[in-house]
Amino acid sequence: MKENNLLRLKNIKCFLFDMDGTINLGMELIPGMEGFFDKLKEAGRKYYLVTNNSSKDHGHYVRKMSAMGVPVTENEVLISSDALVATLKHTKPQARLFVLGTPELKTVIKRGGFTLTSRLEEETDFVVVGFDQTLTYETLTIACRLIDRGVPYIATHPDVRCPIEGGEYIPDTGAFLSCIKTATGKEPEYITGKPYRYMVDAVMDRTGLKKEEIAMVGDRLMTDIRFGTDNGILSVLVLTGEATLEDVEKGTVKPDIILPHAREILKYL
Repeated sequence: MKENNLLRLKNIKCFLFDMDGTINLGMELIPGMEGFFDKLKEAGRKYYLVTNNSSKDHGHYVRKMSAMGVPVTENEVLISSDALVATLKHTKPQARLFVLGTPELKTVIKRGGFTLTSRLEEETDFVVVGFDQTLTYETLTIACRLIDRGVPYIATHPDVRCPIEGGEYIPDTGAFLSCIKTATGKEPEYITGKPYRYMVDAVMDRTGLKKEEIAMVGDRLMTDIRFGTDNGILSVLVLTGEATLEDVEKGTVKPDIILPHAREILKYL
């Protein structure tokens, strides 16, 4: 880690924070994070809590984080579905979408002004693949038949597994994508969640900030840190979650900054 990268923190005007492993562990705040976000605001910095999990809506994360004492509004929660909506607004604002997703994801998309289709016979511009915990064989079949007929598909995020309590995992959007690719032989047009660029684009659109004024803080190398390194924003790895120093040493993704704890950021502002 280079010393001048620590100095770059002074120029950061907006911090993007992963949640689990960075701010909290499950439903418990990581010790030492008490009052952190109040101090960040006092220092004049913006922040977003960033997640790939498109199965939930903004209210869910506000309630969850508020219960742990983290001050956050719906506008300060950035979900991969937000990046999808923002991207479609730029490219095809009147799109008709067949969505594999939870009711919460569908609500986020409808609020973006898009029309949702539900039948094979309806005119559809894109199939959207999200973290659909309500998935049925019927909707999967319709999606694959639409794709076979030439309808392009896009996805909210690439995560293959979603961690749950007890150290176990359940299939996530990336697993659905593998199924669809096997069935249709076709790749998604694009994927909007970490580590791809679309969430950075959404932050720049919302704030008017440049990349050098934005930092990503997280505990996972292949999503959080790669999200920073691949997209030209400062990447800050914290050692309170998944990744270890040994992982950094052995891996190909190298963070700009490594800190033992997110609270250490305040020392450099």
